[in-house]
Amino acid sequence: MPPPGSRRATEAALPPLSSEPDFEKSSPGKVGATRPQRAASSRRKGQKMRAQTLSSARAAAREERARRKLEEAEARRNLNDGLLASIDDTGSSLHELVLHTSDPKNKRGDARWRGLFSGRASSVRRFLDLWTGPGSTVAIKEEVSDWAVDHTVGIVRGEARALSTSGVYHGSKIPIDSQFLARFNPSRIHAHFTSMAGVSLRIFKAFATAPWHLKPGMLSVARAARKSLIVTNTMLQLLGEYSYANNLGKKALGLYLYASGSQRQPIEVMSHIGVTESYSGIIGKGGAPRQYTTKAVDGAGTEIKTYFTRPGTLRTLSESMRATARRVASTGLYATVYDNINMVFRAAEQVVGRTDAQENGTCATIWPLHNASVDDMRVDDLQQSFNSATPLAINDILHTPDESTTFRRCLIHTILRIMVVYGGPGLKKYTQEVNASQPRTPRQITVHKTDIHPLPAMEIDESTILGNGEVIEETIKELQIEAQEWFGKHVLIFAGDQLSQARIRALVNIRAGQEAGLAGYFWGAWMPGLFHGKIADVHGMLFTHFGKPNSGARNPGSLWFHNTRLHRLPITLTSLPNYRTCRDLIFVSLYARVLHCLLLVSGVGSLEEYGQRVTSFAQLEADAEKIYTAYADAQRVDDLRSDRSAVAAAENTAKMAAAEAGVPYQAPDNGFPTTQGDMVFENALLFMRDALISREYTDAIKAGDSGRVLLVLKTWALSFRGNGRTKYAYEMLHIIHNIEKVWPPRLAQIITDNWLVNPTGKKNAFVEVDLMQEHLNFWIKIFYRAHGSNSSWEWLGVVAPCANVLRQLAKTMNNVLGAQSQGTRHAPADLSTDISELMKSLDEHDVYRLSRGRVLDDDDAPAKDVVSIGLQMLTDSASSPLDEYNTAFTRLQRRRRRVPLVGVPQQPSDSITIQTDRPIGILEDFADNSDSDSTRDSDSVESDSTSSSDSEDELELVWVEDDEPTLTVDEEDDVALDLDDLDLEQEDEGGEEDEDEAEDE
Repeated sequence: MPPPGSRRATEAALPPLSSEPDFEKSSPGKVGATRPQRAASSRRKGQKMRAQTLSSARAAAREERARRKLEEAEARRNLNDGLLASIDDTGSSLHELVLHTSDPKNKRGDARWRGLFSGRASSVRRFLDLWTGPGSTVAIKEEVSDWAVDHTVGIVRGEARALSTSGVYHGSKIPIDSQFLARFNPSRIHAHFTSMAGVSLRIFKAFATAPWHLKPGMLSVARAARKSLIVTNTMLQLLGEYSYANNLGKKALGLYLYASGSQRQPIEVMSHIGVTESYSGIIGKGGAPRQYTTKAVDGAGTEIKTYFTRPGTLRTLSESMRATARRVASTGLYATVYDNINMVFRAAEQVVGRTDAQENGTCATIWPLHNASVDDMRVDDLQQSFNSATPLAINDILHTPDESTTFRRCLIHTILRIMVVYGGPGLKKYTQEVNASQPRTPRQITVHKTDIHPLPAMEIDESTILGNGEVIEETIKELQIEAQEWFGKHVLIFAGDQLSQARIRALVNIRAGQEAGLAGYFWGAWMPGLFHGKIADVHGMLFTHFGKPNSGARNPGSLWFHNTRLHRLPITLTSLPNYRTCRDLIFVSLYARVLHCLLLVSGVGSLEEYGQRVTSFAQLEADAEKIYTAYADAQRVDDLRSDRSAVAAAENTAKMAAAEAGVPYQAPDNGFPTTQGDMVFENALLFMRDALISREYTDAIKAGDSGRVLLVLKTWALSFRGNGRTKYAYEMLHIIHNIEKVWPPRLAQIITDNWLVNPTGKKNAFVEVDLMQEHLNFWIKIFYRAHGSNSSWEWLGVVAPCANVLRQLAKTMNNVLGAQSQGTRHAPADLSTDISELMKSLDEHDVYRLSRGRVLDDDDAPAKDVVSIGLQMLTDSASSPLDEYNTAFTRLQRRRRRVPLVGVPQQPSDSITIQTDRPIGILEDFADNSDSDSTRDSDSVESDSTSSSDSEDELELVWVEDDEPTLTVDEEDDVALDLDDLDLEQEDEGGEEDEDEAEDE
């Protein structure tokens, strides 16, 4: 036993541990618990007790800190009260103390900094909040608020002064040109306001921002951008009121309203509220200094002041556009297109001397040549090439074997494009393959953006031969190029419609051998207008395939029947509608025929089923080729018609034999003429071929492939003659001859690289130059026609150079200001219903199923194979049109070799040799009368005696051509630059060009 009181005795007296055998559990709930469970329970108890202890300690600490803070605050309050009392005791005041430390004269900035600002960025703000807060008196609040307002006003005035003196928004300091809108960029202006007028911007933003706008996610990105635009525009208007010189925004918005067709009254209203400049500020002429009288403020006297008037914004823009056009023309690398513009100037009141007047004038546009060099445009080279050119041969018109192969591939690809565009969703997946498989020729124009430079409208009627000459001379005068060193040495290119080209050629024939220099017109290359060729093709197509009206289902493949089936407005051949209406009917009929034939060659019942069955692009190509082979074969038409003609001939023979034998004629049971051929089927095959050529021409132009365009033009040289478009058939001969033989090769390439322009710089966005001019003419007549008394040629001369830039201005401002351009045109129509209806009609009447013996009414003639007929007319007659063309060309060659009676002759360069049957010289026809060459003798005899009669023949030809009617282009849809879209949807179509366009706008 350990001694009592020792440590060991104390330990022995303690209760036993849980591990000991005689340990007794203190809690019934722990009966049966294992050792780890008991240890965990002990730890939880200990942690709980420890947490309670710490919580109590923290609570005590907080109470202690709060007690000390109160004591310190009370002590500081007593201290500050003592300081205030001491200041009062000394006779000073808190006002004097703060003023003393704040006044820079006392040089106590260190004390002010340490006491108010150092480490206390928000201390002054707290003072102001307390003075204007709920506990402050009204007098204090008013005092502080008045100071804050005055201070802010001073800042705003300073910012306004800084913005105004910067000159950024002074309209008089900024050139009003094609890049004017690039300077009027609301986003850029907003950034400038942020850097130079941040306080003003914050004030206006606060005025336009509701409390809930400040919550995250409450405003969309578009709404926030719109708010910034409104604030920026408001500040810009007020800046214009600060100084009238800050009128950049007013000028831009004024031009926009004018370009959008707004009349004078709404523009004046917008001017009075500071949105735009005044109407007179837009169209004012400017001029000599003017004087006005003003009275003194006190009324003591008057004072005469002088002010100068500047030209209006539109006139300034017009002069800038004219100057830009002259700079482009000064390089010599430009081309010109012109066309007539007809205006009706209406008088407000019908009185003596003031009546409505129909005016005929001309508008012209120039554009810089793409891929051209002045070395390739020498007049000497053109003269040498013209004099040595051989006559046009039939082989120059007909396709070579390689061209025939390419042309066939192009037509098959046209079918392929129609299938993918209109064949339903199942074929859309082949879009990229179709685009990649498009045939291309070496004459493909590279994608580039063409800058358009309209010239002032001219009060010259170009419907006469002399009028065309006056237009060209006036254009040269306007561009001021006669003083250029290269003038007369470099070729000038002029484009126009067929009639303009014919009149210019007549003028050339009249003056050939008579005049030299500018009046001789030997310096010109006459570029064809391809858009008017498209109009002639649609006109000829309509006459060839229209069919007999009111023939019902007896001619179910005619355009008349399809127009009736679609419930469109009736068409009469004696009073044709506009170009777009006819063109749309032809193309929708073509689309339905292609898709109907697709079902026939594939053997399926619907386009949806075909889309599910086709498994590869190769299968799609094969089916397109089957359609072309089976349903666009003119040879098959010839065979069927030959069979029918043979049967008809056999019947005639039998009738004659019966007549000679004196017995009645007995027709066979099956009949003669009704057993062979199928007029409906034959017409359908010819329509398919002709319409595919029209669609291919359209696609080739959009793609900018001049090689494909030329293949169609060669076909049209035959078909135009076959369908009665004789003047355009003659024009095709000129085009083909010039490109193949007359023009020097590089000049011919320049022509084919520039007879299509690309105003946007995007892929598949090329348009004909004459369509571009028709488009500008429409805008000039409809949207930019002078208002009220300004309807005059002088005003049209001002507006015309601005037509393109104003059109772009309206489009750009709509985009910048967030308003979509509505215009007068609607979205492209959905043709699916029309196509489905025509496909159903074609199937019901078996138009593309051969049914031998099917004939039309006796007075409903079958459609002509215009290509075969045109070829026959061109070559088979004793005096064929081709021979007549070559005779006229050879005669013109002889005339041009003569010494002109007036002016200085244009002699070819000595370094160039002319390859002809005999030497040719400018003076040869008159230098040696003893020349024994028979050709020389005939030229000499004809030199004077035939010149007059030849000129008269040419004039008579032009006058006869005037009588040929054509389709009209009266509506905006007729001259829309995106008229012929058949583009496949492809995201990468556009690429860098789209970005450039976006930057330009």
